[in-house]
Amino acid sequence: MLKSFLKTTSLLLLPIFVIGAYLNYEQLRDEKNVLEIQAIDSLDGQAEQILSEFTHIVSDLLFLAENNELQAFLDTNHPIQQNKLVKEYYFFSRRKKLYDQIRFLDDIGMEKARVNFNAGHPAIVPPERLQNKGKRYYFKDAFFLNQEEIFVSPLDLNIEQGQIERPLKPMIRFGTPIFDKTGHKRGIVLLNYLGTRLLKKLADRAANASSDIMLLNKKGYWLKSPVLEDEWGFMYPNSNHKTFGNRYPKEWQTITQTETGQFYTRNGLFTFITIYPLLENQKSSTGAQKAYAPSATSLGHSEYYWKIVSHVPTSTLQAKSIQILTNMALPIHLC
Repeated sequence: MLKSFLKTTSLLLLPIFVIGAYLNYEQLRDEKNVLEIQAIDSLDGQAEQILSEFTHIVSDLLFLAENNELQAFLDTNHPIQQNKLVKEYYFFSRRKKLYDQIRFLDDIGMEKARVNFNAGHPAIVPPERLQNKGKRYYFKDAFFLNQEEIFVSPLDLNIEQGQIERPLKPMIRFGTPIFDKTGHKRGIVLLNYLGTRLLKKLADRAANASSDIMLLNKKGYWLKSPVLEDEWGFMYPNSNHKTFGNRYPKEWQTITQTETGQFYTRNGLFTFITIYPLLENQKSSTGAQKAYAPSATSLGHSEYYWKIVSHVPTSTLQAKSIQILTNMALPIHLC
């Protein structure tokens, strides 16, 4: 009788378990589809944010390069005109709130006008405190360019007096050469863009995402990571092993082989997009981690790119599966 009872019960319950397994599979598939769509939408928004920010910065740079007070200073080299120029930079800094430094450097890299943002309290740097930046890679790389060309540095950490500035200050430098009315190259206008602003915007966009959003340079170093200790590994001699490729070698190989994609591995769901922020007339370089080191090589617009990566860990996917099973098992248990 017991065997007969168990057999009958099993036959009765079997359809329930089969239907339950099917529903679990369907619900889990739907959950994965939602995660996949959310990841793609998030990365598209991140890419748009970066391109929009770069467009605005370049517009500001070209505006300052065509400034009448700058041309007047080039014509006269008079302290009165120099003072008028730096006041223009001061008001521009106060209104924009985007740039850690706004500068004009002459043809040997000597600062002739400089305004520091000072964390929201802009100040004109007096003439006796102006510095020569002729040995810095960003001056050489920007001054080398032709008229209407623009230099955009790598996103790295600001260096002051030979040391990485504390607290950390992510920076992108935008520069363009300046020519006088006779066509002679006289220096560069340089904007030190506060990279923290861009990184914060990316973080804000990802705040409600179900995944970890990462920004990587072309070598796989983290510019933005959910683990702060992983960021800026290329700036520190003891951290140059901290790359996405070292942590996820198989995934990095896939990511470097194509522009965009989405795939699963034993480490979870990965979604990625490649962003090229520079235009045809804009150039970059490898930059330099040491204060007075030159760039190793120049980079064209197609060689300057970042990878934005979304990662949903396996633990998150497993947790969703367990939650679905729990929700389905509860009604059966109550019955």
